[in-house]
Amino acid sequence: MASWAEFEKERPEMAALFMGILGWIPIAYLATVRKDGAPRVHPVCPIFAGGRMFVAVPAWSPKRFDLRRNGRYAMHALPGKWDESGRGDHEFYVTGRACLVEDEATLRRVAEAAGHEVRPQDWVFEFDIERVMTAYWEKVGQPGTHAVRQFWREGGDVR
Repeated sequence: MASWAEFEKERPEMAALFMGILGWIPIAYLATVRKDGAPRVHPVCPIFAGGRMFVAVPAWSPKRFDLRRNGRYAMHALPGKWDESGRGDHEFYVTGRACLVEDEATLRRVAEAAGHEVRPQDWVFEFDIERVMTAYWEKVGQPGTHAVRQFWREGGDVR
């Protein structure tokens, strides 16, 4: 799995798209796997610190157990706003594995980098990256509406 910095170095335009969407609305939807194998979806606020991507999970949230037991995740950013190119509804989708962070120095860096409160009782997870997909829509509301997608996968195989 790649870190955020490794992904950002290989595909800076894709990483910038995610940061732009989060700059507008700092929420993404996180899908985790419940103990019974069913999917679970939660809104989260990704945190970037030291070239790595994290999420602070409240102590009451069931997603903390999902991530600790089975670190597989999928995250989808809310659609971006229309830009000057006339392209709109930019999307960013990422999958990989999350791992619980217990190192005190890293926890402090994450809390300092967060744009919101990270409480001592929160569980902090680092999200490694396996696959990324971005998209925007062309000809919206017209015949021929279609998504233009880009793909990235660690190791170079894009699908």
